Amino acid sequence: MSKKKAKKKNSKIAVLTQANSITKKQPVQLFSDQFHTTTNFYRNNLAALKSHYPELAKQVEQCSFTKRYRVIPSLKQDLTPNLFCAEKDLLYYENADPLQDTKNKLADLQLKNAKIALCLGVGLGYEILYFFTDFAKDARTNEIIIIEKELEIFKLACCYTDLSPIISNPKIRLFIGMERDSLYVQFKKHMKANGRFLFLRALKTVYHPSSLHLDKEYYLGVMRIFCEASGHAVLDFGNSPEDSLIGIENMLANLSVIISNPGINNLFGRFQGKPAIVVATGPSLNKNKHLLKGLENRALIISVDASLKLLLEMGIRPHLVTSLERVIEVMRLLKDIPPSELENVYYAACPVIRREAYDVYSGPKIIVYRGFDHFNWLGIDRGMLTIKGSAGNMAFRVADALGCDPIILVGQDLAFSHSGISHAEGHVFGEKHDYLYKERIYEVPGNDGQPIMTSQTLYDFLKSYEVDVSEYTGTCVNATEGGAFIQGTLVMPLSEAIDRYLQNEFNPLDIIRQHLPKTKEEEIEETVKQVLAKVDRTAAELKRIKTICEESISIIGQAEPDLNVPNGSLPPHIIVNEILHRIFEKKRLCSSNYETFQLFFMHVMQSFNIKFEIEIHAIGDKHDTEVAEMAEIILKHREWFDTIGRLADVCHDTLLKYRTKLSFEFPNIKM
Repeated sequence: MSKKKAKKKNSKIAVLTQANSITKKQPVQLFSDQFHTTTNFYRNNLAALKSHYPELAKQVEQCSFTKRYRVIPSLKQDLTPNLFCAEKDLLYYENADPLQDTKNKLADLQLKNAKIALCLGVGLGYEILYFFTDFAKDARTNEIIIIEKELEIFKLACCYTDLSPIISNPKIRLFIGMERDSLYVQFKKHMKANGRFLFLRALKTVYHPSSLHLDKEYYLGVMRIFCEASGHAVLDFGNSPEDSLIGIENMLANLSVIISNPGINNLFGRFQGKPAIVVATGPSLNKNKHLLKGLENRALIISVDASLKLLLEMGIRPHLVTSLERVIEVMRLLKDIPPSELENVYYAACPVIRREAYDVYSGPKIIVYRGFDHFNWLGIDRGMLTIKGSAGNMAFRVADALGCDPIILVGQDLAFSHSGISHAEGHVFGEKHDYLYKERIYEVPGNDGQPIMTSQTLYDFLKSYEVDVSEYTGTCVNATEGGAFIQGTLVMPLSEAIDRYLQNEFNPLDIIRQHLPKTKEEEIEETVKQVLAKVDRTAAELKRIKTICEESISIIGQAEPDLNVPNGSLPPHIIVNEILHRIFEKKRLCSSNYETFQLFFMHVMQSFNIKFEIEIHAIGDKHDTEVAEMAEIILKHREWFDTIGRLADVCHDTLLKYRTKLSFEFPNIKM
């Protein structure tokens, strides 16, 4: 937006100046420390904070003014407040006219198509209010995120500027006075809610240069964490349709296992207030695994699949074993174990694993759903958890759902050891997993206070753990005795954790057995019939979606010669808009059957669909006219319909394949 255009709007913002003060006779005294919190602005802003950000309101009330920042009168006739930063000897705004300076600085930024505005620094609030009133509409802004490192600066802004419209606006989110390392979890939750991550490529930073002069390292770090958290929010929905198809196909291959075994939901809350130990296979497991022996009746022991053989070799039988990986190699972690060893070890796996893993495991099984809609499509309730990327994350979530408190982590390094080892001695696949060393390497804080190195995969698991721990209401003790520090955990040696938390005995196996029902034959028969009928309905619906996609590609093909031309030669707005409307109506028809499109099909297509929508929202950066933007959106939808039609065809054939398999596994059940 040009400076000329910005000036035309000539909006007013409420700033406490000589012209609107209650103490006109002594205007300079307006900016004294004694005067700050006596203003109506402060009272109104604080009331808005108490309503929308109660914790922040308490922090603002408790914040004391220091000599680091002072509000002083500017040279403008009405003495508009300016902010003086003593440590940097910096006037935040140009002193001749702080408000005009703010307008000019914002006009210099490239704020076109700013569907998310990331505001770095508050100052006295002028830049936020001017963006909100003068720029946001033209920039088509849907969301404003405001970040300010210094609570004292924000409090001063509350004293001298009317920020109540900002504070109370549901499309604006404040992150004030927060430690940089604590922002990842907050950012990820915020961006994941309501699909805000779809606007990632239509994000613009809004700031006055003085905010970067005050703390450039903080704000650049915040931007890095914001992008990282938002990127991880996208990855939570999958890497590719082909990857998601593996999970769908494995689920369908495991239908008879799901139908015939009880779910983890039978155990929800059954271990309320009882301790759990989660055993992973990081290199630090070598240091303290011997301490686990004899704890079977003092804690619920949940092992990841890779730790199972290591524990059994020591005579330690975990109560639950988690599996999540969808690859055939999981079989190697479970095979060649005598059935007698697994008699009371429950395999709490997610049925996206390969069927061969279930078949090779001779012990009892519990079904644990991951938070994917295709399990809702199935209509067989077994209990669903929000599980991130690893069997360790899964084990933690299981312990949380069962009500365990505390949860003690062992062998959860999420990093290389200082000697460069990635896994514990005796791991089936060795102490060094080669692929980890070929990934991007990070330096992160260690549990021992020293930096430690981790890989991209392990780092992703670490960040997932930080989200999990932030959502857990109990105490998470990290007794890994090495590895990366997980925000929110209490670090202590395992021996100390045992002495502090594992003094009382109970019988976890009795609790598990007591609450796991046996599946009745008549229930199995009824469930099989329901699943077969659902498969038939879904397969027919997928054929309909394929037909709609073919029709849509034809519509786009007919329009392409008129749309694939320079801006000045495009058809009138009304014609292009009509074509776009037809395309969106076809998309709506594809998604009209909720059971098929949202519950079954979306898991397969969502990674593509999310990336596609992110690109669509970014198109506004490329064009000066709305008609040119609409034309590109129409043409780009050829890719959408082509991909969705192809995936619908693949899913249709996959459903019929496993329908035959399920009928074969239950030959006596007739439809």
